[in-house]
Amino acid sequence: MKLTVLGLGLVSPAGASARDHVFFPRAGAPPPPPSPFVGPDGRRLDARYCPWIRPSQADAGRLLALARGAVAEALAVVPADEAAGIPRFVVTPAPRPGLPEGALSELARALGPAAQRFAGAAGAFAALARIAELLAGGAGGAALLVGVDSYAGVDALAERRRRPESPWLLAPPPPSEGAGALLVASAEQASRWGAAAVGEIVASRHAPGRATDEDDEPVDAVAMTALLRGLPAAAGPIQAVFGQGRAGALRCREWQFTTARCAERLSPSYFDRCLEAEIGELGAAAGVMGLACAFATLRHGAAPAEAGRSFVAWAISRDGTRGIALGAAARTGAGKVAAGAEGALPVMMPLSGAVIARQVEREAFVPPPVEAEEPGDEAWLEEGAGEVGAAAATIGAATVAAAAVAAANDVAPALPELPRESAPAPAVRLDAGRVTEVTLAGFYASVVDHCAELVAALARDRVEGRRSWLPEAEPRMLRQIDAIVAAGPRALIEVAAFWERWMDDPWKSFAGAISLAAFAGDDALAAIHRAAHLLPQDAEDHAIAVAEALALVERPGLAGLARALSASAHPIARAAGVNLRSMRGELPVEGIGAALADEHGAVMRAGIWACERLPPAQRARFVERLRELCGEASAGVAWSAARMLVIGGEVELVRDEALSARLGLYATELFALAGEPADWPRLESLLGRHRPTRAALSAVARFGCPASAGWMIQRLDDEALADDAAEALRTLFGPVVEEARELEAGAWREAIAAQRLDPRGRYRGGRALSTAVAAEECASGRLSRIAVEARVDELRARLRLPDAVDVSGFWARAEANLAAFLKVARSRS
Repeated sequence: MKLTVLGLGLVSPAGASARDHVFFPRAGAPPPPPSPFVGPDGRRLDARYCPWIRPSQADAGRLLALARGAVAEALAVVPADEAAGIPRFVVTPAPRPGLPEGALSELARALGPAAQRFAGAAGAFAALARIAELLAGGAGGAALLVGVDSYAGVDALAERRRRPESPWLLAPPPPSEGAGALLVASAEQASRWGAAAVGEIVASRHAPGRATDEDDEPVDAVAMTALLRGLPAAAGPIQAVFGQGRAGALRCREWQFTTARCAERLSPSYFDRCLEAEIGELGAAAGVMGLACAFATLRHGAAPAEAGRSFVAWAISRDGTRGIALGAAARTGAGKVAAGAEGALPVMMPLSGAVIARQVEREAFVPPPVEAEEPGDEAWLEEGAGEVGAAAATIGAATVAAAAVAAANDVAPALPELPRESAPAPAVRLDAGRVTEVTLAGFYASVVDHCAELVAALARDRVEGRRSWLPEAEPRMLRQIDAIVAAGPRALIEVAAFWERWMDDPWKSFAGAISLAAFAGDDALAAIHRAAHLLPQDAEDHAIAVAEALALVERPGLAGLARALSASAHPIARAAGVNLRSMRGELPVEGIGAALADEHGAVMRAGIWACERLPPAQRARFVERLRELCGEASAGVAWSAARMLVIGGEVELVRDEALSARLGLYATELFALAGEPADWPRLESLLGRHRPTRAALSAVARFGCPASAGWMIQRLDDEALADDAAEALRTLFGPVVEEARELEAGAWREAIAAQRLDPRGRYRGGRALSTAVAAEECASGRLSRIAVEARVDELRARLRLPDAVDVSGFWARAEANLAAFLKVARSRS
């Protein structure tokens, strides 16, 4: 047996294509819409459905709509004039309430006049065996296998509730729906069509088993064990399994017992994907959808590299029939996908370690026209306000009078007679008010919004969360970007709209910029350019976020975008461009000089950071300008310039009273960089002139003077800063107070008094501050990126290490940079 697989199709609440089923579940998108089905007690029943198909009954019409979506995708690789003549093999559920035998036969005929029908999830494997016989006998060169089922209907859910699962056993996935399609052909037919093979199926087996969903027979796995052992031997242990291993107790136990008996056939660490555990119970569609999911997952490279190409897919029907198939996927990423007039596009692959631009079939981004406001609206309102008010008063009085007359003459008819017996409540009913109905385009838009929100949240975690989270957070962020790129033909347009809706949140700007950059094409860069010019002119944090997002991207055209932004008349776009060019190492020295001379503070600070990235010899030419900025610019710009000068060795700036007055609370960071315990009175005086902040607490803690304990303890009474004060106290004195009492001032006073610290020393975590202690902090993974950067600045200032240390990139590169710096720092101590 050897069937070449040419086309795939998948439709379910997870998406409307095979690619959706690869990238959306990996990203946890989209959240399922609330179920509109309720039980007799009025409580919602957990059920999944495709929101672009209105839920009502899980009848033949609904199944036909699901199946046609999968069939259309699978047949897209075949010439249109030949698709209609391909024989169909249809897998449906067995007859049940709402789906009688006649309706199922009509469903099969609607998919193909001479379609052959099989029942149950394992029917897919019986159908494959039948297809192989026909193709081997010369009866055609191709066949289409379709599987479909749905529980998104009143009758289907009521019938399912009739046999509740035991509360002591593994709970099955929620009821769902879906359809899958596989276009298989002989090698000769595939060659004649010129279609790239997705893979091949080399064996398919099925057999009845003992335990079923309708009885309580013990699960012995005899049938499945025999089926797995009967498959042809692969080149090595099977590395990937696609089945129902997490879809209820029967199927879970069946596979566990089978693998225990056939351990030699499977790799000990094989990749296992259960589609039903991700999207819900699929009934009779599980077999075909599992096979299609296997090919799609391996084709798109969404399985671990060690999973290889060979796999098994299996399923169990409700009547106990077991089925299994052995397949081999084509080389990861092999083949092309149709893209209309643009020609063939490469198969989309997931991101790994970096953001690159991928080509997908989509609509081009066209900037919407600027809507001009119609003049005179406000004047019209002002002029007509008096007349409208008088008319409203007259109408209101008449309405009240009429209502009073109507109330006086209102004699309600007699109420209907109450029924003598209450009708039994239906087992399941559809609450029309709870139905979520969207178009397919709206569904994809919801995926984009959901994933972009998560990208923004994970971007914030990259900066503010513990660095030990990054090995998990960054791959998760890349999976969200994958899902966005895969989210239909309007995905880029929806991302641009998302960004424009959230112009007040810098993390959303990060999400918008990095997601747009993941699309190939000049229009994606044009969308970034446009959005950057829509940002408020005081949104410096957006300029930083956009530059950092784009610095994580590797794609052509980014250098041109950075140059265009840095030459913009819009100050925030200009600052983003300067930052980006500097981070990419593309900003010339003349560009840094121009940025330092700019009139906008955000651009000046971008120029200062660019100057910091220069080699020390080139940096010296800008020292005088930095000194000027310390006395002339705003507090933020002056602080950035002073920070760089202090790191460069000008520690006397810490004691410059005029500079401290100009910087305000920014000056607390200078004390952390180069201050000594004897400077505490001056720092305390500075703190007394300003309202405390989280950043000030952090700086005082890193300053490390035990005399600052009283000031920090006082902040425990400030509800807005209590947690930050406790964190600052831990930074200075260590975890000497149990977590339950961290907000108690008395507990901290007792613990600090017991430590008997030298008031003339500097401390970190209760230990004397040293290079080794600070380096250990940085390498621990407990700190956020913000905290690590502050400690790196301390080490650079005190050890005279002028070279910049970039920890803003992806985790692996940032950790390498940090480790190299800490190695140098330890050697200088």
